[in-house]
Amino acid sequence: MQYSYSWYIHQFEESKEQANQFLHSIDNTYFLRRPNQDQWCVAECYDHLIKFGNIYLDNLSEQLSTAQQAGELPPTFPPRWLWKKVADFFEPPYTLKLSTISSMQPDIIQAEYTKADLLNKYIELQDRYINQLKHSKDKAIHLNEMWIPHPIMSFLKLSASEYYLLAAAHQRRHQWQAEQILDTLKNS
Repeated sequence: MQYSYSWYIHQFEESKEQANQFLHSIDNTYFLRRPNQDQWCVAECYDHLIKFGNIYLDNLSEQLSTAQQAGELPPTFPPRWLWKKVADFFEPPYTLKLSTISSMQPDIIQAEYTKADLLNKYIELQDRYINQLKHSKDKAIHLNEMWIPHPIMSFLKLSASEYYLLAAAHQRRHQWQAEQILDTLKNS
């Protein structure tokens, strides 16, 4: 059922599996290679997601730690129309590129991650999302009854459900981007 606890958990489990399969299939020559100076490499896509995801999770964790038990939970937590549209905009294949704010720019080249290091950090991030969702479900937290300021644009208030929706769509966007980068490199 879309927008339920189990649906959100599935989104992050699927992201973990996709990244695992994709990164294991990449030759090391392509991992840190950019198609051109204006594009990220595969590793930078994942580094960006890890940075972004950790900020989201930390912000969510702080808010969820004080959330009250809801009692009877609805079967789903649908997002508001605007945030559903924003999530749809992030979904691949996308045609409009967005500039990344400077604090979220990847710095993978300086960090010199190996594929295994990066994959482990990404899987750890997915497990944090999954565990947070499971814990919130066990505590019977209503994902649409709390308003959380966006970690970067604090004037925006999202429900926990909208946070998870945007995070999952954002991950799919950059997974697709990494796949396109690999295709470009292989065909050049």
